[in-house]
Amino acid sequence: MGSDPASLTPLARRALWALLLGGLVGFILLALAYEHDPFAAIDRETAEWVSAGMPTWAESLARPPSWIGGWIGITAIGIALGVALVRERAWLDLGFLLATFAGSQIVVALLKDWFDRPRPDFGSAVGLPSSASFPSGHATAGAASLGAVAVLVAERLPSQRARLWLWALVVTGGLAIGVSRVVLNVHYVSDVLAGWCLGVAWLAACLLAREGLRDRIHEV
Repeated sequence: MGSDPASLTPLARRALWALLLGGLVGFILLALAYEHDPFAAIDRETAEWVSAGMPTWAESLARPPSWIGGWIGITAIGIALGVALVRERAWLDLGFLLATFAGSQIVVALLKDWFDRPRPDFGSAVGLPSSASFPSGHATAGAASLGAVAVLVAERLPSQRARLWLWALVVTGGLAIGVSRVVLNVHYVSDVLAGWCLGVAWLAACLLAREGLRDRIHEV
């Protein structure tokens, strides 16, 4: 590792603002709508179908991404990348990493307490966590935390092709983490959608904050 990434282009800044605002709007709409049809019906019918008809092999496939998106998996990934950033003395990037990993989960915890939505009670392949259901912390981590990993690693990769493969892997992983929570019947569909929206918005906000801090440092 070791690089000083170039400043964002105006187009990239506008894209991040669009992701931030789009994610926030998506989250707010889901927060307002999940108790009402058609979202409530979709959530209920999906949970009932998963409980009654999800194949055992699908539940088995869902367990690894669910574990990766949990606090143990995400913490392990964060520590590994954090150690590399400390060795590199990339303090701004380390702060960005901490903000995306820890900050997003703090926000999720506060929102869970605020909405206090019960988890699906139709039967789950794993034990139901004690925390509330909305939004999904796993889905948020799949977008915000894994997205931050992709950003930091991609900035240090030499080839465009390698960066594209990395982003394809991370996006697939983030989607798999969210879907796994529905397959295991520990979250409703709207919980996961809201988590993805929140994670994308949080990642974009942290990227914009990092860019603003970098500009100030370069001005000094």
